[in-house]
Amino acid sequence: MMKRIIIGTRASKLAMKQTYEVVERLRKQWPDLEIAIEQIRTTGDRVTNVPLSQIGGDGVFVTEIEHALQERRIDLAVHSLKDLPSMQPEGLRLLILGPREDVRDVLVANETIQAQVQSGLAPQNLPTPLRIGTCSLRRIAQIRALWPDVQILPLRGNVDTRLRKLEAGDYDGIVSAAAGLHRLDMQQRLAGRLSYFSVEKLLPAPGQGAIALECRNEPEIGELLAPLNDPIVQATTTAERMFMRRLGAWCYLPVAAYADVRDGKLILRGMVASLDGQRRVSVAQEMAWTAAAGLERAEQFGVSLAEQALAQGADTIISEVDTKSMAQEYQSV
Repeated sequence: MMKRIIIGTRASKLAMKQTYEVVERLRKQWPDLEIAIEQIRTTGDRVTNVPLSQIGGDGVFVTEIEHALQERRIDLAVHSLKDLPSMQPEGLRLLILGPREDVRDVLVANETIQAQVQSGLAPQNLPTPLRIGTCSLRRIAQIRALWPDVQILPLRGNVDTRLRKLEAGDYDGIVSAAAGLHRLDMQQRLAGRLSYFSVEKLLPAPGQGAIALECRNEPEIGELLAPLNDPIVQATTTAERMFMRRLGAWCYLPVAAYADVRDGKLILRGMVASLDGQRRVSVAQEMAWTAAAGLERAEQFGVSLAEQALAQGADTIISEVDTKSMAQEYQSV
C-alpha cells in the first residue's frame, strides 16, 4: 500500500474545495497516508478573455494535470467531471466520488430582476431585454429556446469573478452550475437571488455535479482509491459521457445528458440543440439496473441513446456548429 501520494488540482477556490474533500475522505480511510497537494494552472485558467471554444475545446482545464500524471509528478488528479473529455488518455483511469452534488443550473440575478422573475413576470416580457452572462454553448442554446428575447453575453472566470461582474452591473443575471455554488457554501450569501432550472427545462452537461478522481491504471493506487468510488454515480455519469462520445461531440458543444437510477431502472436523457435554440433533438431511454451491473452496460446504454439521437438528425446539428460559426455567434450577441 502506498504511504505517500501527491494530488494535483487546478489553482482555483472551487478546485481546492473539492480536493480538500477528497483529502478528508482519504485520511478517514487511510489515517497513516501522507498527502501533498500540487496546484497546476491549466490553459483554461490562464486564458480567460475568449470563449472556451476558441482556446482548444476539450481538455483546456485538464491537459496540464494529465501530463503531470503521465510524467509521475503527481499520483492522483481531482477534477470536476464535466470538464473532462469523454476519452481518457492511454494509461489513465477514472473513479467517481459520490454522492453527486445538485446537477441543476441556476440563474443568479440582481435583486430587481429576481423580484420580477419570482413575481411571475417572464424574462422575455421585461421592459428591457434581460442580459444573461454565460460561456456555455449548451446553456446558450437552451436559454434561447426558453427565453428567445434575452440578450446573452460572454462570461468567463471563476465563481467570485463572475459574481463581481454581476454586482458591477455588467449583467442582469448569470447562469452557473448549482454544484459549484453549493460546494463554496454560497447559498446564504445569495439567498433570494437564486432561481433553479429543472433538468426538464435546462438539461445539464454530462458529468455535471460529480467529482472525478483520475489516476494511472496501476493496482496500488487503484486499491487506495477503491473505497471512495461510487458505483451508481460512476454508472450514470459513464452513460452520459458515452452519449456525448458516440455523437462525436466535445464537451463545450451544445450537447446535454443526465442519467439517474430510480426504482431499479437507469434512466438516461440526452439532447442536442442548435445555438439559436430553434432546433433540438431530445431523446430518452430506460433499462433495468442492479448493483451487479457492470460499467460496460452503462457504456452501451449511452451509445444506444446516441444512436437514437443520430437517427433523428443530431449529427446534422453538430456538424453545423464549427469553431468559426461559434465565434461569430458569440461576438454578435
